[in-house]
Amino acid sequence: MDARTLRMIDLIDALEEQFPRCDAAPEECVWLWNEDEARAWYASGGAERPATCDEATFTRWFPGLERSRTSCNGRKPRMRVLCFPNAGNQEDMFTSEGTGPRRQSSALLEWCKSNECEVLAVQYPGRANRKSEPYAFDIADITVPLLPVVGPKLQECPFVIIGHSVGSWVAFEFMQLMRSRGMRMPEHVFLSAFPFPDIPHRDRPWHVNVLLDEDAFKEECRRWDVNELVFGPLWEVYHDLMRADFHLFDKYDYAHSGKENFAWPLTMFYGESDRMITREMCAFWETHTTGEFELVNIPGHHLFPLQKDQKAMWLEKIAATLEIVAKRNG
Repeated sequence: MDARTLRMIDLIDALEEQFPRCDAAPEECVWLWNEDEARAWYASGGAERPATCDEATFTRWFPGLERSRTSCNGRKPRMRVLCFPNAGNQEDMFTSEGTGPRRQSSALLEWCKSNECEVLAVQYPGRANRKSEPYAFDIADITVPLLPVVGPKLQECPFVIIGHSVGSWVAFEFMQLMRSRGMRMPEHVFLSAFPFPDIPHRDRPWHVNVLLDEDAFKEECRRWDVNELVFGPLWEVYHDLMRADFHLFDKYDYAHSGKENFAWPLTMFYGESDRMITREMCAFWETHTTGEFELVNIPGHHLFPLQKDQKAMWLEKIAATLEIVAKRNG
């Protein structure tokens, strides 16, 4: 157990002595509550419990679970896969196989359906079913409210994490938050097409979007291999979304210097034709884990999950590794 968890256990022991008539705090207190929330529970006789996640809130964050047909319908899964999409995208990049001529079988979904593994793909606010909500302009705007929603489920069974592009940084910060609460870590992590999180600002390959006028911002999006169709009538839909999502990496500052490395195995993917993110930028992720590290090339551009053959190659590699993880966990 880490120091934070031990402090919480000691605090709970002290509070139980101080307030002997109060019911014991639930087990999730150790993982998800902070010290002030634990004190409030005991001082109020259990009346001031932090808000828990209801079904509607869970579905708002993970609307694709039923679509993916990986739901275990209340039974404890064998494993869970937590997914973080790239800027400008939705959770359905992981949970949908498409329709009509665009339909493509997903090796990830097929493996999960066959192995009692739930796919939980995060829907960031401001799009699709969350269109009425304000955008997240900071990674913490996603990770902090997400923790009480999915944290308890990630403690029930083994899990892995997938993140593409800026989703890699969102995933990394989410794991930092989980570790700060003494929660279990993933069995394996799959990240792709984004620099190591402590890359200096001067070495970041992009331009800060708030400094770009409209034409320059469109050119910046093209450098990220955004489809040209987006710049037609769809631009009215995508403009604000892209501006907001680009803030997630523009504003990001690495704040974990001196902390112990993670220990999860990491598979890192990069696109051979990516005009923004180099192989070297992805290779330096190895410095953030003591676990096994594998660097895998995909013969596509930055948004290779939107390229049919390249997406298939990516998901097939993930599914093959999940098979190994599952066997390791019995």
